Amino acid sequence: MLLNSSNAEYALQPALPERHAAPMGYAAASSVAQSGLRIRGGLPPRALRRVREFIEAHLDKNISVQALAAIAGLSMYHFARAFKQSEGITPHDYLVQCRVRRAQNLLATTEMPLSEIALASGFADQSHCARRFREHFGVTPGSYRWSMR
Repeated sequence: MLLNSSNAEYALQPALPERHAAPMGYAAASSVAQSGLRIRGGLPPRALRRVREFIEAHLDKNISVQALAAIAGLSMYHFARAFKQSEGITPHDYLVQCRVRRAQNLLATTEMPLSEIALASGFADQSHCARRFREHFGVTPGSYRWSMR
């Protein structure tokens, strides 16, 4: 292949500068967050730990993004962006995951009625809990409980 001056210039240039590369997807961000590496611009480790501890301690209550942002010492907008950058998911999705895990734990370890488990996990009602549980695990809470026996 013959290279003239216009082809040679094109061949020597990189495909895309880094600033134009596609943003990191969910899978890549979550794997980086789980590996313990800190992504530049995310929440500082101490603030992230305080937010996680607050969520776990108050899971059965209504938790607002404003409250989480205040714990981190950021505005709501900056907190939501930094949290997603650190965890790979939004604060709301993280909260739902924590609630579903608590419901899963209570289903496996207690004989509480499903309606009480839903409320103890922070869901508005049993239907909301069942819908989210099915989204995460593919089975209803009742089916999960029976499979654990």
